[in-house]
Amino acid sequence: MAQLPTNAADRHQSAVLAQPVSPAKGQWTMIVRLGRDYVRRHLTTLSFAVVAMLVTSASTPLLSYLVQPALDLIFTQKRADMLVLIPLAIVAVVIVRSISGFVEQALVNGLAERIVADTQRDMFRAQIHLDLTSLNAVHSGEVVSKFLYDAQLLRNSLARGVAGLGKELLTLIGLMIVMLVMDWQLTLISLVVLPAVAWVTQALGRSIRKSVDRGMQETSNFSTTLSEALAGRRIIKAYGLETYASAMADAQISQRLRFLLRTVRARAAAVPATDLFGGLVIAFTIFYAGWEGLHGHLTLGHFAAFLAAMLLAQQPVRNLTQLWTVAAEGLSAATRIFEVIDARPSIVDRSSAKALAIAHGGGAITFDQVRFSYHGDAAIPAVDDVSFSIAPGQKIALVGPSGAGKSTLFNLLLRFYDVDGGAIRIDGHDIRDLTLASLRAHIALVTQEPILFDATIAENIALGRQDASRDEIMAAANTAAAHDFIMAMSDGYETRVGEGGLKLSGGQRQRIAIARAMVRNAPILLLDEATSALDSESERQVQDALGELMRGRTTLVIAHRLSTVLDADCIFVLDHGRVAESGSHSELLARKGLYARLYQHGFEEERVSG
Repeated sequence: MAQLPTNAADRHQSAVLAQPVSPAKGQWTMIVRLGRDYVRRHLTTLSFAVVAMLVTSASTPLLSYLVQPALDLIFTQKRADMLVLIPLAIVAVVIVRSISGFVEQALVNGLAERIVADTQRDMFRAQIHLDLTSLNAVHSGEVVSKFLYDAQLLRNSLARGVAGLGKELLTLIGLMIVMLVMDWQLTLISLVVLPAVAWVTQALGRSIRKSVDRGMQETSNFSTTLSEALAGRRIIKAYGLETYASAMADAQISQRLRFLLRTVRARAAAVPATDLFGGLVIAFTIFYAGWEGLHGHLTLGHFAAFLAAMLLAQQPVRNLTQLWTVAAEGLSAATRIFEVIDARPSIVDRSSAKALAIAHGGGAITFDQVRFSYHGDAAIPAVDDVSFSIAPGQKIALVGPSGAGKSTLFNLLLRFYDVDGGAIRIDGHDIRDLTLASLRAHIALVTQEPILFDATIAENIALGRQDASRDEIMAAANTAAAHDFIMAMSDGYETRVGEGGLKLSGGQRQRIAIARAMVRNAPILLLDEATSALDSESERQVQDALGELMRGRTTLVIAHRLSTVLDADCIFVLDHGRVAESGSHSELLARKGLYARLYQHGFEEERVSG
């Protein structure tokens, strides 16, 4: 996802990223969507968790209710039998509460982990199916931040926030019922403060969401800086840029910290604000209850039970204010997560798309007045009015200065981008009328900079065709002059290549990439100077292998070396996105045009040095 040239990033980004399938607006909409798309997948777990939550929530009001008989029957009426029964009842309630609390926490936390895993799967599927325009429009560091940091916030929100809100709300309702049974007048007095608490909670929630949104953006920025520093570590070391890189990271960490501290302060203010209002209510309630008691309208046991319920109710109220801030953080994270999930590629199969099937002896390619620009308003397109045909089994070389459009033609043939004008056809079929999967299944690509994944050598080769047998993998490696160095390693084909294949030399990486193309056995080959990273001996071996591989297959080669173009059926010389000239090597030299100049300044150096 590095910032490569983007196909109409300005033209398509808003259409792809800013138009989700189901745009989620508002907190409740986000909660509803989480429930509909993810919680619903785990209804059994949720059902057991709700039952456990109900039992836990009911136990707290029950404990407060037992205070009145304890005082009235034991201390006032002096009943000895209650001295055993009431403590046993309390112990039983506490045991049930402990068991239900454990079950509830285990199920809720497990549910949160499963939901986050589901969202991460959906995020990855959405990202990996996007076209290059969309992928290049967003830095990989920002995407990683959403996968990890935002997912962590969502997990906390689900496990502590949303689930906790439900449990505390049920507990508070139960305690309110006990209080109403005890004394409805005192209950109404205690409820006066709830609107004020709700207002404070809502205000703090809004403040936290704003801070969290900015904090998440700064986290994405820092992730971007970190990933770029790691990817460019060789340049940083070579140019002595450690201080510069550290200064950039320091600035972004400080900016991120500023918003995170705002969130911390807002979250910290929630409980004290609630305690302030709660303390005022308790003071006034005691005053009113004392007045009633002095006039004989309220017994000690009655008042004690009510006071116990009210004091116990303070904890759910405190927790509700704190948990709402946690939920607000999760909702902000969910918004960003759903932006990723809702993103859709601009290059998709047409409803009438058919699967490409290249018969034996097929594979003709036609570029018909192809025009394309990476930016829709670009004055000079990347390719402009390019037309040429390749017969089945031909080898065509593309030559030209940097930026002439050679790699762009590869990208268009693979439908990484769609043409702005004209058409590209394979065996007469416009590639836009073919399914993407079938089109790319018939093409093998070897890039100048080989791309390997942090897996085993065998797994990297098998990515060319995932059902390839071990014998086929070894045969491809042998043909690509890779088998000997692979077997010289301690783990052979099971050797892990490391991040980007960094445990291997450049030539070794390239030979594995060539083996991957060989095992694919596709009728169309795209070679971006596939032997450029090889030493002379390995290059001779691979050139022979590529000669066998290209036999009977349509091949396009981006050429940087003379040896690559000498046996080409035709050479197309590109300049500023147009075909400047074409012909064989000798014909082009005789014309004394651009190809001849490129030969004099580039190819001739290889011939002399060789």
